[in-house]
Amino acid sequence: MLIALMTLVTIGAFILGITVSWLAKGYVEDFIENAAYAKSVTHPEMLDENGNILQDELIYIRPNFDVWDEIDQEDDD
Repeated sequence: MLIALMTLVTIGAFILGITVSWLAKGYVEDFIENAAYAKSVTHPEMLDENGNILQDELIYIRPNFDVWDEIDQEDDD
């Protein structure tokens, strides 16, 4: 009885391992494909003359919406 139980547990674990591996393979392949695509897509303004990624500090603009509100209020008058 013990030998039969151990045989069934071993076969069940083998089948479960194959099923989980087969399902996980699809997720891993999709992740690798998306990571490769994201790595290959680079904005050209982030590269220097030689095609290397710039390591400079980024500059960004924050609009001052208060100024636009004042202009809209003047237009309404």
